[in-house]
Amino acid sequence: MPAQPTWFQRLDNILSELRALGNDYLDRQGVEKVFGVRERRARQLMAGLPALQIGNAVAVSRNALIERLETTAAGDCFQWEAARRARVADSLESLRKRAAARRVQIAAAPDVRNRVAKNLGAGIELQRGELRIRFDGARDLASKLFELSQAMANDWEEFEQTLTASAPPATGRTALRSAR
Repeated sequence: MPAQPTWFQRLDNILSELRALGNDYLDRQGVEKVFGVRERRARQLMAGLPALQIGNAVAVSRNALIERLETTAAGDCFQWEAARRARVADSLESLRKRAAARRVQIAAAPDVRNRVAKNLGAGIELQRGELRIRFDGARDLASKLFELSQAMANDWEEFEQTLTASAPPATGRTALRSAR
């Protein structure tokens, strides 16, 4: 699909501004100002609309321009462009969030990528029906969750066996239960 006019993204504001104008006719300079375009594009926007000629100047019907813009807003090209811009904005926001997360440095033990369930670091307790993690802040928690994920990835069978073979947790303890 060919590139769409830059003013497409401001179409709602342009329509509001045109509706608020007190004049029934708009000259080329008025179109330039409202649309934020230069002379050539303003003349293209005015082409084919009912107009008045005053000396050398031409003024188009404001209502006819509003009708054309409303038709444009309802058209496939505009709807496609609006959806595309929304997708791009969503993608950029997602990338911005991911980039911020990637800048966070999480300290981890040198051997953390080789961890298995039976040698989890201090502060991580894993047994049947219970996972307990003691941490000091978000980065420490992230580090311990990374360590746990490595243990699962490195030896799933041992991880699963640790959860099923351990004694059940004592009652009355505060823990994150696997049933949740």
